[in-house]
Amino acid sequence: MNRWKCLLLTLACLSQIGCTALLTEQVYVLIDQPVSEKMTFNGEIYSLPERVNVRKVVLLGSGKIKNIQIHTRDKRNRWKPVKKVPGGIEFPFAILLIAKTDAIKIVKNDWNR
Repeated sequence: MNRWKCLLLTLACLSQIGCTALLTEQVYVLIDQPVSEKMTFNGEIYSLPERVNVRKVVLLGSGKIKNIQIHTRDKRNRWKPVKKVPGGIEFPFAILLIAKTDAIKIVKNDWNR
């Protein structure tokens, strides 16, 4: 019986710590540097002047879109898929991710309309 009390007390403490971390205010910094945009055959590439920590990508526009993928460029200039949004979304739409990169590629897959 004593084990169960200890376990329940531990779980209660851990849940409070987790909730506190989720409820604290997050600070986001907008990139105030020039971002270059390039259209390619399979997506749009947004390049930054230096490597930064990206935590959120906000897609602005109007209407709906579906089947998009977000790729980031690593240190070796290879594209790595980080997020896939298969369902339909309406603009504006925020995509949360964690990446240290100098470029983001947004790919629109047209084959599943």
